[in-house]
Amino acid sequence: MAKAKITITIDEKYVSDLDRISRIKHSNRSALIEEAIKFWEKEQVKNALKHGYQTMVKEDSKAAEQYIKIAQEILNE
Repeated sequence: MAKAKITITIDEKYVSDLDRISRIKHSNRSALIEEAIKFWEKEQVKNALKHGYQTMVKEDSKAAEQYIKIAQEILNE
């Protein structure tokens, strides 16, 4: 993947954190920021899937309740 050079402005505390972590991990700021973005993207996908599954469960339970009501009506006839 091609790399692009950019300039960003962030709070000095985060710069200090980046420098400290980069020393610990024997890495550099760019690699850590790239890693953070990849992590953020994965979390966004996981959250979207979770929301989708929760919506499906709600819809499925609504449909199941409707089928149960219909079945009860048929049985009570």
